Amino acid sequence: MTVRRILKWSGWTLLGLLSLVLLGTLSIHITMGRDLAATFAVDGELIAVPSDAASIEEGRRQAQLRGCFQGCHGRAAEGAVMLRLFDGTRVVAPNLGHIASRYSVEELERAIRRGVRPDGTSVLRIMPSEMLSTLSDEDLGMIIAWLRTQPDDSDELPDSRYGPVARILGFVFKHQFGAVLAAEAIAQEQLAPHGMSASRSRGRYLAETVCRECHGNDLHGAPDSSSPSLSIVTAYSHDDFDILMREGVAMGGRELGLMAAVSRSRFAHFTEDEISALYAYLNSVDSWFD
Repeated sequence: MTVRRILKWSGWTLLGLLSLVLLGTLSIHITMGRDLAATFAVDGELIAVPSDAASIEEGRRQAQLRGCFQGCHGRAAEGAVMLRLFDGTRVVAPNLGHIASRYSVEELERAIRRGVRPDGTSVLRIMPSEMLSTLSDEDLGMIIAWLRTQPDDSDELPDSRYGPVARILGFVFKHQFGAVLAAEAIAQEQLAPHGMSASRSRGRYLAETVCRECHGNDLHGAPDSSSPSLSIVTAYSHDDFDILMREGVAMGGRELGLMAAVSRSRFAHFTEDEISALYAYLNSVDSWFD
């Protein structure tokens, strides 16, 4: 085979490969666009929202434990651009005061606990609705009460947009939508055994509504191994666990990076009783070693 024929066939092969890549990219772009526009028929629930100062202040603490501020939504729930990519992707967490002032109680309940906006589209995986799906009416009502006291300063925030790289990554890693994850969390068998004490029941509730975001719906760790199974708590004394939760420092004095940041900004606001309840529950889970 002559050099000319080799170059010719190499050129056609390269052209074919490039065509396949372009067709695949276009297919993913269209598929993800359709998924982004998908709607979910989920009804919101009307819950009681208190107005007294004590409930609003407790709502602030409950919101802080769940990362409503000093996290994705900025230091004070003012909203933030969480991610920018070179392809034009821009992921924006909205100003929560703006959202709370415009959504009805039912719409806020649906967005928070079900991951669905008023127009029926999903808030995507970014919103941990699978964790918040089991928030009690009382706690959610206080959170909404606090959110409605926050300033509406959203004019400076751009809208989210998803470029080709973000869509390809979403497709490859099969990132599910928040609405779907919330439904899975609701349908999942309860983590806790029946007949447990009130303290351990409280601990289960805290594990479900605080820890699932990073450690998975079953608390056995993130699928990508970025966070461990909470079975590790069985190796901790109560005092060591208290330090872990409030400072993000593991046994032996090792600081845990993201856990340290989250502990100091969020988990430091747990009460002593809540720490004890969470510790008791995580030491009672029968399925750790199944």
